[in-house]
Amino acid sequence: MIAAVQPGQVDAPPDWCAADRAYQLHHFGCAQCCAAGTAPDTRHRCPEGQTLLDTYNAAGVPPHFLWLQQARQA
Repeated sequence: MIAAVQPGQVDAPPDWCAADRAYQLHHFGCAQCCAAGTAPDTRHRCPEGQTLLDTYNAAGVPPHFLWLQQARQA
């Protein structure tokens, strides 16, 4: 499992592919996280799912989003 990003941590961002895989594996097996995905403003993920989502978000831009990476470099 991927370690969660802690506040104030200055290490390199987590590997995006690993963070994505870990979150997706959890998400689709967790009814609470599936429900939160359909209504993010009204439902909350379980603690493990929220930690995985935070790590996923900290991993940055997906490597296959070349257009977004180019726009941020410009």
